[in-house]
Amino acid sequence: MIMKPERTQEAMTDTHYVRMRRYLSGTVAVPRWPDDAYLRTFSELQAAAAHALLQLTYAHGGGSVASFEEWWQGLSGDEEYDRSLCFPVYDADDRIIGFCQCWTTAFVKDLVVHPEYQRRGVGSALLLHAFQVFADRGAKTVDLKVRDNNFAALRFYESLRMYRLPI
Repeated sequence: MIMKPERTQEAMTDTHYVRMRRYLSGTVAVPRWPDDAYLRTFSELQAAAAHALLQLTYAHGGGSVASFEEWWQGLSGDEEYDRSLCFPVYDADDRIIGFCQCWTTAFVKDLVVHPEYQRRGVGSALLLHAFQVFADRGAKTVDLKVRDNNFAALRFYESLRMYRLPI
């Protein structure tokens, strides 16, 4: 009888990432927001709703996020945190449906869209908005990391002229 090796917790969580980059030379396309979606200025009062959306979307996409207290302390206490680089999107019923959080080093840390609003342009508009914000700040590039087995996300980012960086 052949025994299969037992998978360790470490092996089950071994995740590989691809670093992707968008060059900001030239013009950045203007975001096209769906009619029922609008961008707001982020405030700390929205942090719990943003965290709940992260939990929901990561649960559907295979990721995870720390508890609210750990997440918020880690985010707001980080030297690269800037409230103006957090972009919440709301629907007509005032529900958060998208969230993009970036670091001051022109890095997209999190980009999530509520499952009911995916493939409707919210994610594209959020990312294009982030590109424009960094272009206005004088950044030459914007980077992010994505799981190497998240093929839909890889295609999405490539559709917005992001390139995989060599390892």
